Amino acid sequence: MATTEAVPQTTSRTAPPPTGPDRGPDTDTRAGTATGTGTGTTDPCAYQPVPVWFFAFEGLIGASYDVLRTSRYGWVVVAVAVAVNIVLTRTVLRGRLKTAKAILRGRQTRLLAVGLLALRVGAHFALGMVGAEAASPVAHTVFAGLMCATTVTLLAFDQRVMLRALNSDRCASA
Repeated sequence: MATTEAVPQTTSRTAPPPTGPDRGPDTDTRAGTATGTGTGTTDPCAYQPVPVWFFAFEGLIGASYDVLRTSRYGWVVVAVAVAVNIVLTRTVLRGRLKTAKAILRGRQTRLLAVGLLALRVGAHFALGMVGAEAASPVAHTVFAGLMCATTVTLLAFDQRVMLRALNSDRCASA
């Protein structure tokens, strides 16, 4: 009968990571959030931001009127963008839906949406009044690009402001 003995395993020990204001086991310098003690989990009182590239879908949907006017097949671009938006929201960004819902509840975000709609209608009206309305596909493409860029910029700024407020409120009550 053979006996087996437990062989002690040796592990290589390295020096602990340097600690300091920007480095250490309790901070994640990439996200700027506190993490647990070496577990890699993020702070439970911090909302995770939605990536800025995701706002491009929202900008495209906001600029859909002009995208539809660029060609007969503009509706395909809008339909594909809506489908990709839904798929990404339900899969890749599933964990960040809480953040998106919290931001959408904000009064500032609703005012931003109304302001962008007023900007679109007002710009088309003003261009029509001076006789330079966007009638060609190129003009609609340029207008759609400008509105998409404006939407992405404003949504990213709004998210930054809202996350600062939401995280401070949530962490203060915890």
